[in-house]
Order: sequence, then C-alpha cells, then structure tokens
Amino acid sequence: MDISDLKKLKKEAGLTNAEIAELSGIPVSTVNKIFSGATKNPRYATLLAIEQVLTTKEKIPFTYDKLKEEPSIVRDASAPYMYSAREYDGEDIEKLSEWSRAELINGKLYMLSAPNRLHQYFVAELLFEIKSYIRKNNGKCDVYASPFDVRLFGDDSTIMQPDILVVCNKDILTDKGCSGAPDWVIEIVSKSNSSHDYVRKLIQYQKACVREYWIVNPFQELISVFNFEDAKKSGEYNYGEPVPSGVLEGLEIRFGEVVEGY
Repeated sequence: MDISDLKKLKKEAGLTNAEIAELSGIPVSTVNKIFSGATKNPRYATLLAIEQVLTTKEKIPFTYDKLKEEPSIVRDASAPYMYSAREYDGEDIEKLSEWSRAELINGKLYMLSAPNRLHQYFVAELLFEIKSYIRKNNGKCDVYASPFDVRLFGDDSTIMQPDILVVCNKDILTDKGCSGAPDWVIEIVSKSNSSHDYVRKLIQYQKACVREYWIVNPFQELISVFNFEDAKKSGEYNYGEPVPSGVLEGLEIRFGEVVEGY
C-alpha cells in the first residue's frame, strides 16, 4: 500500500482530508502533507491507519499517539504478506491450498509468509503453558494455535489466523474454527510484520471485542498487553517481569524462563 493506492481509496471513499483526520486521529496537517506529497516518507503506521479509515469509513478505536510512538513500527519494513486489492470472501479462503496461510480483512486478502523457528518456538511454549494451566485448574476455556480460522465478526468479512487464541465461550467454536471473537489473542512479532500486528490486527481485535490482546516482540524482548475491558490493566512488560493474564485469572507467564530453552 503506497500513496497512489491511498489516493484511489480516498476517491472511492469520497472522504475529505479533514474527515480522514477525524476518523483516524491523525492530525489534519499530517494528512494534508501525505496526500499533497510534501511528506515523502510517511510512517508505515500512519499509512495503515489511513488505509483502515478509507476502507471502513469508521473511526479507529484506539489512540493513534500510542502507535505513533511504537518503536517496532518502522517506515520501510518489508511486508510479511502479499496483498491483493480485489475483493475476496470466505469462499476464496476455502479454495486456497491447505498449506497456504492467509488472512481476510474487510475483503482484502493477505498471504502470510512462513514463520521462522523463533516464532514457532514461542508459539509452542506459550501453547503448552496456557494449556497446562487450564488443565491444572479444571478451566473451561480452550486454547488453539495457528493455522486456525477465526471469523472475527461471525461472518466471512474478516477471517484471521491468530498465533494463539483462547476461547471461553465454546458456543462460537465450529468444525471450521471459531465464529466470533476469542477472549484472548497472542501474536508473535516477526521482523517483517510488526506493523501488521501493532496496527491492522489491533484495530480488528478491539472492534470485535476481544477481551485481551498480547503482542510478543522477541527482538526487543517486550510484551505489549492491551486489555480492552480495563485499560488500567494494559501495559508493557520486559522478559524479567511476570506478565499476568486478564482472562485466565492467576496465570502469569515469565518470558525470561520461556526463552531459556531456545
């Protein structure tokens, strides 16, 4: 997605720069400079926020200033996916090879690249810790790992592949995956996909009323916790701190111990 793509979306959406600024939380002066070409190298997070507004015509449900300061969102990161501009739906996802990894967000298809070993190590370790805690405490929630289709809004408009998800309402589980918002989602950042996790997915998870969203950044050794039910419980943790779960009461994950075996 570059400025020429955004200009096409803007024309289709029929929004003014002022309306884009109001919906995205981006200063109107910044929006003006981007569309006039005065800003030659805008932040990738800014472009994604504008893209989201032009695609949905809805207000972004988070504070843009938080993302603007996010150190993991770089200007020129390579995309972790191949993006296709035409409209897609759930039938297109089902036609893909079982070996393909893809996400559908507001009718846009994103083909995901294969995760690296570090990413998969974290997925395996966290899945084990969460599953063990649920079993030990006779919990009623289920935990799953990607590939696992999540129809985030209960329809085919947005189908996500969270790295790890916890579902406590088993009525939304189907043979195809999950039809509705999980209670807890964890995404493991890869070097090339931080903006996808910190911006695009964050927007969708909050809109869908996911209760809690963790972003694990192995390269900065940071865990960003977004508790959408209680903002006071949101925060950022390093590997030396226990990270408490807001969904599974009593569970704390110590990432310093998690990485010891890698």
